[in-house]
Amino acid sequence: MLFLGVDAGGSKTVAALADAAGQVVALAEAGRGNFQHSTIEAARAEVQRSIELAAAQAAIGAAEISSAYFGMAGADRPRDFELVRELLAPIVPPQARWGFENDALLGLWAGTRTGVGVAVICGTGTNVVGVNSQGEKVQVGGMGTLFGDYAGGGYIGELALARSQRGAEGRGEPTMLYQLLCEHYQVGELLDLVDWLYAGKDLGLAQLAPIVVQAAAQGDAVAWEILFEVGEELAVSALAAIRRLFQPEEKVEVVAMGSVFQRAQHPLMYEAFVRRLLDSEYTVEVKTLKTEPVVGALLAAAAQAGVDVDEEFARSLEESIKDYLPKEG
Repeated sequence: MLFLGVDAGGSKTVAALADAAGQVVALAEAGRGNFQHSTIEAARAEVQRSIELAAAQAAIGAAEISSAYFGMAGADRPRDFELVRELLAPIVPPQARWGFENDALLGLWAGTRTGVGVAVICGTGTNVVGVNSQGEKVQVGGMGTLFGDYAGGGYIGELALARSQRGAEGRGEPTMLYQLLCEHYQVGELLDLVDWLYAGKDLGLAQLAPIVVQAAAQGDAVAWEILFEVGEELAVSALAAIRRLFQPEEKVEVVAMGSVFQRAQHPLMYEAFVRRLLDSEYTVEVKTLKTEPVVGALLAAAAQAGVDVDEEFARSLEESIKDYLPKEG
């Protein structure tokens, strides 16, 4: 019995195979699997390639896969789910049970091992997805600033540019971010970036988040303010999901994930996020995701096949997948 887990995101697709003992036997990577960033056909080709690479690595045929679970970026609205089903149906391993969800839920599975709780993503963008023990699901955000998302690396970068310019013009507090951003873009002044916009050049706003963290670590008040505000906003979104899914007497696991959370070198944003949650009427346990999201897909695939996803099984997945990851240092 082999389980397939796939994490199809906006930059890459990761496929993993594991056996009934919870041992990962293959891990492969292909291109972006988010149909919103390309086409259904292009995304399907990358998801299929990731599966084929994993199967080849494990020296097995697709028919040996008994259960498959896919985390799909872009699966946000009911219409998106229809498109994702259309994308996956032709390439699902034959005879396998299969299912899919928004890729945020992979992190929830990987962080809680039960798939119950709330996942809070702060990467390039932001998204919040929660599931209760009755299987009810709520999504909050994920559609960008136009629809109320005030977090994510892109938004942090936007605030950094705006507040740096306001400070330089006397409309706000001066900040060391101004010079750091000029150095990053190699411009004499930030208004030179207007020419970039006219030329249709991408400012790469999400890449500015580490610069804000750097400034905060050096005590810059504006950088501190930005990180604090984003941390609070993430908590507001998490609480919106919690209140719709859980009762105050229930313990709720909240998993923080995404590059801005997981690679942060300064704790301010995370601390503001946690403090706001702990000050609420709910009993909340907050944690940062410590393993690969595709582990969540493997856990979901195993549970879907009727396997008892206990502590030992989950720990085995988390430990054995390390053999397939790049070594640090």
